[in-house]
Amino acid sequence: MADRIEREIEEILKKIDNFPDRSKSGRPPPRRQPPSGGGVLQRWLARISLRKVMMWALFAVIVAFFMRGIPGAYWLLIGALVVFVTAFILSTRGGPSANRYEKRWRGQPLDLSGPSWPDRIKAFLKGKKRA
Repeated sequence: MADRIEREIEEILKKIDNFPDRSKSGRPPPRRQPPSGGGVLQRWLARISLRKVMMWALFAVIVAFFMRGIPGAYWLLIGALVVFVTAFILSTRGGPSANRYEKRWRGQPLDLSGPSWPDRIKAFLKGKKRA
């Protein structure tokens, strides 16, 4: 057990030279933005989240609902509902932009889920038999 801990400490100490330099304030250096070939519009659109799209679509639905007398408000209501539902489905679906990644420790995947309820029942019954 002690040998394994010593090996882990030695590995960490060997890898400490790869840490990024920190400034005098203790903060890491700022990241450089990768050069992008897109224009201003593309960068602006990339910053818009689905949450913002849903918020503005809901706002448009409310405005169009109360302003039914204005020409085109009916079509605005339908369009806003379509945008809201689409953004909602995309946000719940996940996809590549979701923050789902496999947690790893030292290159090995971690299983952080607890035991299932049948396993808990078995462990409980085994504990009862011993007592």
